[in-house]
Amino acid sequence: MNKIYTVLVFVFASCAQDYTPKPRGFSRIDFPEKTYIDYSSNCPFKFQKPIYSSVENREEYCWLNLQFESLNGTLHLSYKALDNDLFKYVEESRTLAYKHAMKADAISEQVFDNPDKSVYGLVYSFEGQSATPLQFYLTDSTSHFVRGALYFNTEMNDSIKPINLFVSKDVYHLIEQFQWQ
Repeated sequence: MNKIYTVLVFVFASCAQDYTPKPRGFSRIDFPEKTYIDYSSNCPFKFQKPIYSSVENREEYCWLNLQFESLNGTLHLSYKALDNDLFKYVEESRTLAYKHAMKADAISEQVFDNPDKSVYGLVYSFEGQSATPLQFYLTDSTSHFVRGALYFNTEMNDSIKPINLFVSKDVYHLIEQFQWQ
């Protein structure tokens, strides 16, 4: 009889509390230490890249992929030599950026201006479910044009936001240290 009484007490006591489901958790991410090294090649530009990234050359002249393997992301860089066609490439970059307007909650534009290094450009930042969190272009306005687009190999959601912020700081560092050769 004592056993039945004890079981009933536990059953009724456990039913008195409201059940609240636990929120879904995400894996813990240990980010590498931010350390940068100079990168230069036969391209007419150089920049600083994180040591935890690698450069992959693409088929076109000075088109590169900056791979963030451990963070599952890629910064695609493409170079164009200008021939009085700066407006064409600026407009193409704007068009490619605003193709993400349908999915993005917001797109912000930030002008980049470094007259000491003759580097000028525009950075597009995307909020929401767009395929890319960040795109940019850099130019010297007369001879060179570089476009960059950051992509992750996963759907953009809240779980990737810390990775996006971490890698975006690396991209901003690349932009700030960018130089023409």
